[in-house]
Amino acid sequence: MEGRRSTGTAGYQWQSGSGLCRSDELRIEILEDKNQKFPIQHHHIHFNVPESKIPEIQAWYSKVFGARPGMRGQNKAADLPGANLTFSSTDMPTVTTKGRVLDHIGFDVKNLEAFCKKLEASGIKLDRPYTKNPQTGTALAFIYDPWGTYIELNERPNPL
Repeated sequence: MEGRRSTGTAGYQWQSGSGLCRSDELRIEILEDKNQKFPIQHHHIHFNVPESKIPEIQAWYSKVFGARPGMRGQNKAADLPGANLTFSSTDMPTVTTKGRVLDHIGFDVKNLEAFCKKLEASGIKLDRPYTKNPQTGTALAFIYDPWGTYIELNERPNPL
């Protein structure tokens, strides 16, 4: 834990050069963009995966979500509106996110019911089927990517 100091905030410690870090290695990177529209804004999600799988992961997120493969700094990445998916190499085995400190990631999807049908037609199994709340008009479903990332899909009548 060299280079870290306690923040007194729910088990997080400040780690020089990378933001907040917990003992289970969940890291929250804090970046500044003086031109951003909101006081707090999502920037990226960082995936640690085997180097050999990165092109396959970029291709999957491109095919399924329309992400644009590219680079973010020295790392291979895929860009979606409002989100960057950054892929770094690790020798550690990949495991599911579900049930871990970072359980899942989420995307807003227009016309979610049709999107879910398209996923199923392409062989992607819904872990939690499409469900719409009649009172609020919100809908959701869950899937896994092939590497174990649990993904929430949302359709909200009034997205942020």
